[in-house]
Amino acid sequence: MVTLHALGGLLALVAAGWLALRRPSYVDIYFWSLVACIVFVVAVVAVDWGGLEATSRVLFAALIALGAVMVWRGARARRIAATSPQRSARELDHLGFTLVALLDAFVVIGGLDLGAPGWLVGVVAIAVAAMGHAWITSLKRGLMR
Repeated sequence: MVTLHALGGLLALVAAGWLALRRPSYVDIYFWSLVACIVFVVAVVAVDWGGLEATSRVLFAALIALGAVMVWRGARARRIAATSPQRSARELDHLGFTLVALLDAFVVIGGLDLGAPGWLVGVVAIAVAAMGHAWITSLKRGLMR
Protein backbone atom coordinates (compact mmCIF):
# COMPACT_ATOMS: atom_id res chain seq x y z
CA MET A 1 0.00 0.00 0.00
CA VAL A 2 2.91 2.36 0.68
CA THR A 3 4.18 1.74 -2.85
CA LEU A 4 0.73 2.46 -4.32
CA HIS A 5 0.55 5.65 -2.24
CA ALA A 6 3.95 6.78 -3.52
CA LEU A 7 3.10 5.88 -7.13
CA GLY A 8 -0.18 7.80 -6.93
CA GLY A 9 1.66 10.81 -5.53
CA LEU A 10 4.40 10.58 -8.13
CA LEU A 11 1.86 10.32 -10.96
CA ALA A 12 -0.09 13.28 -9.55
CA LEU A 13 3.09 15.34 -9.16
CA VAL A 14 5.08 14.59 -12.28
CA ALA A 15 2.89 13.25 -15.06
CA ALA A 16 -0.54 14.64 -14.45
CA GLY A 17 0.32 17.66 -12.29
CA TRP A 18 2.82 19.33 -14.58
CA LEU A 19 0.75 18.41 -17.62
CA ALA A 20 -2.48 19.61 -16.02
CA LEU A 21 -0.92 23.05 -15.62
CA ARG A 22 -0.40 23.15 -19.38
CA ARG A 23 -3.50 21.33 -20.62
CA PRO A 24 -6.84 21.14 -18.83
CA SER A 25 -7.48 17.73 -20.42
CA TYR A 26 -5.02 16.21 -17.93
CA VAL A 27 -6.80 17.50 -14.83
CA ASP A 28 -8.87 14.31 -14.51
CA ILE A 29 -5.78 12.09 -14.48
CA TYR A 30 -4.17 14.45 -12.00
CA PHE A 31 -7.21 14.43 -9.74
CA TRP A 32 -7.68 10.67 -9.68
CA SER A 33 -3.99 9.99 -9.06
CA LEU A 34 -4.14 12.49 -6.18
CA VAL A 35 -7.18 10.67 -4.79
CA ALA A 36 -5.32 7.34 -5.05
CA CYS A 37 -2.32 8.81 -3.25
CA ILE A 38 -4.44 9.99 -0.32
CA VAL A 39 -6.66 6.88 -0.16
CA PHE A 40 -3.62 4.61 0.07
CA VAL A 41 -1.96 6.67 2.79
CA VAL A 42 -5.21 6.58 4.79
CA ALA A 43 -5.26 2.78 4.35
CA VAL A 44 -1.65 2.46 5.53
CA VAL A 45 -2.32 4.59 8.61
CA ALA A 46 -5.52 2.69 9.37
CA VAL A 47 -3.68 -0.64 9.27
CA ASP A 48 -0.88 0.67 11.52
CA TRP A 49 -3.03 2.83 13.83
CA GLY A 50 -2.97 0.42 16.79
CA GLY A 51 0.82 0.34 16.84
CA LEU A 52 1.34 4.09 16.61
CA GLU A 53 2.33 6.27 19.55
CA ALA A 54 0.09 9.19 20.48
CA THR A 55 2.41 11.74 18.86
CA SER A 56 2.49 9.79 15.61
CA ARG A 57 -1.29 9.48 15.65
CA VAL A 58 -1.66 13.26 15.95
CA LEU A 59 0.88 13.82 13.16
CA PHE A 60 -0.76 11.31 10.82
CA ALA A 61 -4.23 12.69 11.60
CA ALA A 62 -2.98 16.17 10.66
CA LEU A 63 -1.41 14.84 7.46
CA ILE A 64 -4.61 13.04 6.52
CA ALA A 65 -6.53 16.28 7.11
CA LEU A 66 -4.08 18.02 4.76
CA GLY A 67 -4.68 15.20 2.27
CA ALA A 68 -8.43 15.82 2.48
CA VAL A 69 -7.86 19.52 1.78
CA MET A 70 -5.66 18.57 -1.18
CA VAL A 71 -8.37 16.31 -2.63
CA TRP A 72 -10.98 19.03 -2.11
CA ARG A 73 -8.77 21.59 -3.88
CA GLY A 74 -8.04 19.10 -6.66
CA ALA A 75 -11.79 18.61 -7.08
CA ARG A 76 -12.26 22.39 -7.26
CA ALA A 77 -9.58 22.65 -9.96
CA ARG A 78 -11.23 19.80 -11.84
CA ARG A 79 -14.65 21.47 -11.66
CA ILE A 80 -13.24 24.82 -12.85
CA ALA A 81 -11.35 23.14 -15.72
CA ALA A 82 -14.52 21.32 -16.80
CA THR A 83 -16.68 24.44 -16.85
CA SER A 84 -14.28 26.97 -18.33
CA PRO A 85 -12.42 26.69 -21.64
CA GLN A 86 -9.77 29.15 -20.41
CA ARG A 87 -7.39 28.82 -17.46
CA SER A 88 -8.23 30.92 -14.44
CA ALA A 89 -6.23 32.18 -11.49
CA ARG A 90 -8.52 30.20 -9.15
CA GLU A 91 -7.82 26.96 -11.00
CA LEU A 92 -4.07 27.61 -10.84
CA ASP A 93 -4.38 28.39 -7.12
CA HIS A 94 -5.97 24.99 -6.49
CA LEU A 95 -3.58 23.07 -8.74
CA GLY A 96 -0.60 24.97 -7.36
CA PHE A 97 -1.50 24.32 -3.73
CA THR A 98 -1.73 20.58 -4.26
CA LEU A 99 1.40 20.39 -6.43
CA VAL A 100 3.48 22.34 -3.92
CA ALA A 101 2.15 20.14 -1.10
CA LEU A 102 3.06 16.98 -3.05
CA LEU A 103 6.52 18.30 -3.87
CA ASP A 104 7.06 19.23 -0.24
CA ALA A 105 5.99 15.74 0.85
CA PHE A 106 8.53 14.12 -1.47
CA VAL A 107 11.27 16.47 -0.25
CA VAL A 108 10.45 15.87 3.44
CA ILE A 109 10.19 12.10 3.12
CA GLY A 110 13.32 11.94 0.96
CA GLY A 111 15.29 14.09 3.39
CA LEU A 112 14.21 12.06 6.41
CA ASP A 113 14.91 8.78 4.60
CA LEU A 114 18.41 10.04 3.81
CA GLY A 115 18.96 10.77 7.50
CA ALA A 116 18.92 14.56 7.31
CA PRO A 117 18.30 16.31 10.64
CA GLY A 118 14.70 17.33 11.23
CA TRP A 119 15.54 21.04 11.47
CA LEU A 120 17.21 20.95 8.03
CA VAL A 121 14.29 19.08 6.50
CA GLY A 122 11.95 21.71 7.98
CA VAL A 123 14.00 24.59 6.56
CA VAL A 124 14.12 22.97 3.12
CA ALA A 125 10.37 22.25 3.24
CA ILE A 126 9.64 25.91 4.00
CA ALA A 127 11.96 26.99 1.17
CA VAL A 128 10.26 24.60 -1.27
CA ALA A 129 6.83 25.93 -0.24
CA ALA A 130 7.98 29.53 -0.69
CA MET A 131 9.51 28.82 -4.11
CA GLY A 132 6.41 26.90 -5.17
CA HIS A 133 4.17 29.79 -4.14
CA ALA A 134 6.36 32.22 -6.10
CA TRP A 135 6.22 29.93 -9.13
CA ILE A 136 2.41 29.68 -9.05
CA THR A 137 2.17 33.46 -8.62
CA SER A 138 4.37 33.85 -11.70
CA LEU A 139 2.16 31.45 -13.69
CA LYS A 140 -0.92 33.44 -12.70
CA ARG A 141 0.74 36.71 -13.78
CA GLY A 142 1.47 35.14 -17.16
CA LEU A 143 -2.15 34.05 -17.41
CA MET A 144 -3.39 37.59 -16.77
CA ARG A 145 -1.33 39.12 -19.63
